Amino acid sequence: MTKLETLYQSIEGLKKLGLPLNEETLKAVDNLEEDLIKNEVIPRLSDSIEPIITQIQRPIVLVVDYVPGENLSVRLTRKRIIIEETDTKQYSIVTKENKQTRKTDKTITSSTKAAWTGLKVTLPNGKIINNRFAYETLIQVVELAGVTKVEALKMKQVGIDFISRTKDDFYNQHEIPGGYYIVTHSSTLKKKQQIEEISKKLRLGLTVEII
Repeated sequence: MTKLETLYQSIEGLKKLGLPLNEETLKAVDNLEEDLIKNEVIPRLSDSIEPIITQIQRPIVLVVDYVPGENLSVRLTRKRIIIEETDTKQYSIVTKENKQTRKTDKTITSSTKAAWTGLKVTLPNGKIINNRFAYETLIQVVELAGVTKVEALKMKQVGIDFISRTKDDFYNQHEIPGGYYIVTHSSTLKKKQQIEEISKKLRLGLTVEII
């Protein structure tokens, strides 16, 4: 187990115990993540793409778009500064396993389709909620159900409250109406399960699909 993995586990333990994270711990995570990217990720990327990308004779910017629990993707733009997502084209990195050789080949698709899966939620009246990102759909469902009602369910995610008035220093959250924060640090499947749990406990009658 690496130092980074050990540190992640320690943070999970602190979260489950309800203990705060100090500044030194957060800084240590930042440093170890940056070391991993600098010493392992970037050299491997350079070795893999340099022989191919040098065929291009005009400047471009490639951004690796990584969200834990989601499929990896790359954003392409010719602008030196990215301000909006619409400034980029997004390409998913598809992993295909050859079951005979047990090798894994990774290719970049030529489609600009979203790299990660989304969620489609159908209400009993036939109305559909289907946003660009799964977390946006999750948030819209929570707002539809009522933030205070969902908070009262006392749901947990990564060891902290799913809905809270406290902003976490480590995990991804989004601010929602009423001064609340919602944890979005989860896979699309987990978000689907959360919506289904909310629907069942609050009797909303929602149908949820991964698309």
